Amino acid sequence: MSHKIPKYKEIADEIWHQIQTGKLKAGDQVMTENELCEHYGVSRMTVRKALESLAAEGIVRRTAGKGTFVNSIRVEKSRAVVTSFSEDIRSAGMEPGSILVEYRTLRGSELPGAIAEELDVKPDELVHSVCRIRTADGLKVALNYTYIPCSILPALDTRMLEGSIYEYITKQYGLDICGGPLTNEAVLPTPEQKELLGIGDCALLQTSHPSYLADGRPFEYTITYYVNSRIVYTHNYPRRENRHHSWQYTGSR
Repeated sequence: MSHKIPKYKEIADEIWHQIQTGKLKAGDQVMTENELCEHYGVSRMTVRKALESLAAEGIVRRTAGKGTFVNSIRVEKSRAVVTSFSEDIRSAGMEPGSILVEYRTLRGSELPGAIAEELDVKPDELVHSVCRIRTADGLKVALNYTYIPCSILPALDTRMLEGSIYEYITKQYGLDICGGPLTNEAVLPTPEQKELLGIGDCALLQTSHPSYLADGRPFEYTITYYVNSRIVYTHNYPRRENRHHSWQYTGSR
């Protein structure tokens, strides 16, 4: 026997679909309560319940006297300062989190050629492979894949994978890590990524880059897929007189 979906949930799902497909973008205003009541032919109480359910998930924000707006996390980064995903989210006044999807060890021969080359690993060398969903106040904002040679980090405590890898490693091992060249690309999500992030056919911002130890050895290669409708990064460049310094970026750890 099928159960009828509550009307408020139908409305919430429709608004969420508009966000996923890009019809509503970060910062856009959702229809007013009156407009939603008229559009769906429902009571104000039903509309409020729909909007409140979306607000509780962090998808929209409600501002008294102004309306309801599509939410997005805005993070400002300096090109001259290395910060982790966790630090970025805390700077936006939110609590970072991680959901471990998969951890395993791979041989260099099992890695995509470009990653194996960046990490300078031989075909028979072992590499930590970690896939995690990154969250901000519980909202899924990114999917992160991290690869670390076992020769650099022989043991990896999987319990810390639900936090910041960067913070754990710098505190536990005292390693000085700096980021390498960053590559950005807009991509469509795979079916698996849609399921993991709870999204539709919305664009993802794919960022990828290596990281190095102070002595120049490759330490990590990371690929992160950000949900554009949920998080926005603003990069602040150093002032002109400081631009002779190379910028560093560590991405999502």
